[in-house]
Amino acid sequence: MPTYLEVEGVTKIYGEKKLFEKISFQVNQGQKIALVAKNGTGKSTLLNIIAGLDKADEGTIKKNRHISFGYLLQEPVLNPGYTIFDEVYNTENEIQKQPCWSTTKKNCKTP
Repeated sequence: MPTYLEVEGVTKIYGEKKLFEKISFQVNQGQKIALVAKNGTGKSTLLNIIAGLDKADEGTIKKNRHISFGYLLQEPVLNPGYTIFDEVYNTENEIQKQPCWSTTKKNCKTP
């Protein structure tokens, strides 16, 4: 089974606060995963590191170059002149422009 994502020894520290230390896991084809933890423990920070929006203090992130990744920010930047419909359908996000958002193409429906 191909590996989609490999996180190895990732650590993130803000000042005196260590959010996480030496986190390692991989996501393989067909797996479903969830990040479950208390508020403020670094779930969003870890996703930002994986998405390339933040840098880890230590460790590596390896992504399979044959697949694409998408990430919806927890607090997206919205255009104040747009309606919700405008934000969803006039996006610059290439993943949302695709007719199917599923990586497996099963049960795809055009928005």
